[in-house]
Amino acid sequence: MSIRRWSLPCALLSLASLACGSDEGIPAARGPGLTVAQLDVPQQAAVNAAAINAAFTPSPDLSLLIDPVYLPRTAGRQGGASVAPALIARMKQQGTIRGTCQTPRDAAKSVPLCPAPLSGYVVRFSEILGLGTGKDSVQVYLAATRYRHAPKEPAELLSFERAYRVARVRGEWRVMSEARIPKSD
Repeated sequence: MSIRRWSLPCALLSLASLACGSDEGIPAARGPGLTVAQLDVPQQAAVNAAAINAAFTPSPDLSLLIDPVYLPRTAGRQGGASVAPALIARMKQQGTIRGTCQTPRDAAKSVPLCPAPLSGYVVRFSEILGLGTGKDSVQVYLAATRYRHAPKEPAELLSFERAYRVARVRGEWRVMSEARIPKSD
């Protein structure tokens, strides 16, 4: 058969496959096309610590709590899988975080109240996504929201989200680039 005879059926087949789409559900807003990197707990803690160190100036006065639920792959803050308790314990042991606090999902415009000795930020991560093979370069999203520790404490809502590309350089995870994620509300 000549090339011309195959052109029309191939073009129609291509259009049909595009029109049918796939059953993958809602498209990913965080890391489209990427898969979760297969890293052990110490490596996950190191990647998250690198993102925290890029987002905040390290200080003994900085109080960071982790939200025990990952950011969803979809837009917004609703949903997400649970963060492994071993990862939370490892980050707490290393002094990266001081504890946990789950931020309200339905009240995005209110300042969270968290059980902590001083005010600070609740950080919520995405699952760590592999770039290429996912063993030496990854992408992680970090959302941070200022919290208050006393019910009557005045507090202004302050939150941000960023995406970090992190690579292992000589055995240490380092942020190579970061991008601000615009607020969706």
